[in-house]
Amino acid sequence: MGLFDLNKLLDKDDKTRGESLMEEARSFDLAGTGGFLAIVKYLIFAILASLNFHLFYSHVPGIWGVALGSVAILFEACCVYFWNKQNKSAGAHKIALQAFAVLFTTISFIHGCAALYQISGVGPTLENTIYNYSKYLAFPLLFGLMALAVCVLHGLHWSTAISESRAASLLAAERGRAQLVTQALELEHQSEIENSRLAYFEHKSVLEEKLVSAMENYIQIKERSRRAMDSVSDPELRQSLLNAMGRTSTSAPTQRRINPLPAAAQASDPKDNPPS
Repeated sequence: MGLFDLNKLLDKDDKTRGESLMEEARSFDLAGTGGFLAIVKYLIFAILASLNFHLFYSHVPGIWGVALGSVAILFEACCVYFWNKQNKSAGAHKIALQAFAVLFTTISFIHGCAALYQISGVGPTLENTIYNYSKYLAFPLLFGLMALAVCVLHGLHWSTAISESRAASLLAAERGRAQLVTQALELEHQSEIENSRLAYFEHKSVLEEKLVSAMENYIQIKERSRRAMDSVSDPELRQSLLNAMGRTSTSAPTQRRINPLPAAAQASDPKDNPPS
């Protein structure tokens, strides 16, 4: 019984040690991108957005300054989107997201530094430089970069490749269907031509058959007519029948034969007696 109790105690210790290891493994957590870092990230970009808006609004008066400031805020929103999505993509699309995130952040940081420099007033003023930049370069730069980012990211997205593959498959299917329809039309036209040729030969055969039948009937009638004329023994009746039919005889005409000259005439022929 003592040995049995000792085994139970050892098994209980092993079980307790295993449960503690499992709890330690469950409590272990890797560092993530959310939480405090996410709060700091959004605060940084919120400060940059306010500084960018202040830079354009304070140096460009009127509605144009408000428009430029709004574009700058949208520019910051795009930058935040790129940073949030770059770890949720792969391949060329991920590289493009990271490149645009760095580029947008750099431009926003430069704008924010310029705004802080003007606010602090620690050095020479950049009023004219910032005014000219805001009036002539800021909007084309910011808007052009956002448009470029949208086009590039849309072109590199995985759904675009799938759409292109699907479009290629549909295009191949449509081409095959068009070829099949064309072949069917060609076969139908060829069939019509062959049917017309068959109808032509059938009609020609019918005509030739009628012609042969008419010739046979004509030959039979002629033979019967000749036999009927040959059966008439009266010459006068036969002649009258021939005249009524427009014929003079029932037999084929015979060639006239020339009788030979008499012997005396042959002797007196000057051809046979040449002069001496």
